[in-house]
Amino acid sequence: MINVWSVSQVLEDSGVLTPEEAKKAMPFCLSACSQLSKRLKDIRNEDEPAVINACAGIALYNYSLLQCSKSDNFSSFKAGDITISKSNNSTFESAVKFRDEALIQASEFLTDVDFVFKAVEV
Repeated sequence: MINVWSVSQVLEDSGVLTPEEAKKAMPFCLSACSQLSKRLKDIRNEDEPAVINACAGIALYNYSLLQCSKSDNFSSFKAGDITISKSNNSTFESAVKFRDEALIQASEFLTDVDFVFKAVEV
């Protein structure tokens, strides 16, 4: 199976998650590793950086989804007529982009499970 610690380390080293958040995201890393291990074309590719990053992308996406659903954190600051605000929406959009790009990079090592071709009877 893909190394869960390597996936967690990618999330922490890239600065996407703090060390505390990376610990909280560990179950998501385990789930992502399990999910992509089943899709590997060759088991020898489990240590490929692109595969590790794809797992990190899936884990980050799922972790962000949970964090966004748990709270409606809006950080805002208002000074006179100027208001600066940040929502979880931008964090989640970044996680989606990270996941999608990582899966594209790892596509050569993974089987495609999203496409089905069947004959149609007329």
